[in-house]
Amino acid sequence: MYKDIDLTNPKLGEELLNDARGDLPLDVWMAYFWQHSNEWKPVLAWCVDPDHPDVAPIDPQQAVDQAKPLVAEVIKHLMSDSSQEALKAARSAIEILVHGSSTYQRGRGLPPTMQHYAVRAWVIRRFKPHPTKPHESEVLWRELADKLFIREGKCPRTIRDDAGDLECGATRHESESPCVKALRTAFANLESAMKRDGIPTNWNPKQ
Repeated sequence: MYKDIDLTNPKLGEELLNDARGDLPLDVWMAYFWQHSNEWKPVLAWCVDPDHPDVAPIDPQQAVDQAKPLVAEVIKHLMSDSSQEALKAARSAIEILVHGSSTYQRGRGLPPTMQHYAVRAWVIRRFKPHPTKPHESEVLWRELADKLFIREGKCPRTIRDDAGDLECGATRHESESPCVKALRTAFANLESAMKRDGIPTNWNPKQ
């Protein structure tokens, strides 16, 4: 579902937490990104979910050719005040362009899956801040890991230890578990990428 995003909505953090693996965190991420930039920047590619069945790298020129009619569709919807349809077409165009970008295909040294989770974690933390602690969130890291990783009662992520590659299998993550550490590392890498691209990381709206 596509809709206008009100980044000042005081209930947004709770809505994001309840839809941690849905479309809302990605819609909010793109709304936040375009609020602070009017040009393509590599960190935008982090919003793409590599596990989505329609996701696959494509030739850059093919991506441009596929995105052109969608851009025209965005303009048409904006002129007719159909903002939700314009957002839907814009998001489709962005995803196509991301799939054709060299940044997406390189992965910048971080698994694309973790990039995608980092965006979700960043958005939830930014809009669900701790009331008294700057740069902290009401949502604990282990709670985020549970929300993002656990499926059908357990975490299917592959982790490495001395015995080799194993399935995490956690039904509830501990604060120092490998999955939580991986999420925090991805989060820090995302903030570094945002700073590099000039996107503000001052995520506590009360500051």
